Amino acid sequence: MTKQEFINHLQNSLRGQVPEGVVRENVSYYEQYFENQRTQGVSEETVCERIGSPNLIARSIIEAEKHETDSFREDEAELIDDGSPSGGTHFSVHARRMPGWLRVVMSILIVIFIFWLVFNMFRILIPLIVPLVLIVFAYRMIKKFIAGA
Repeated sequence: MTKQEFINHLQNSLRGQVPEGVVRENVSYYEQYFENQRTQGVSEETVCERIGSPNLIARSIIEAEKHETDSFREDEAELIDDGSPSGGTHFSVHARRMPGWLRVVMSILIVIFIFWLVFNMFRILIPLIVPLVLIVFAYRMIKKFIAGA
């Protein structure tokens, strides 16, 4: 199998199964891998034998992507240039939800922060409130004593 046959087979196996960005990323990786091996004097056929079946690689990529999208809700909006002189520019925006465990940790930290804040507010206000309550209590006792005399 040649490099181009391998790349074509990988692309065809991935298209429609994973987002186009994932296809491009993996094709680019394997093209670069083939190029690195070529500069070291390794033939395309030998590289293909070492890498293994493009079907098996594609299945691994699809499963990994499926696992990732199960863990994260991925919303992808793609804007593709419609043939302007700059030529085929592709922009992707990925918005990911926080994983469940991270939401739990963040919730716990927020609750701890709220308790800490309330505790510190009381710690600051107690020295002000206690004398005020004592003054009001003393005033009422004195007023009651005077009214009773």
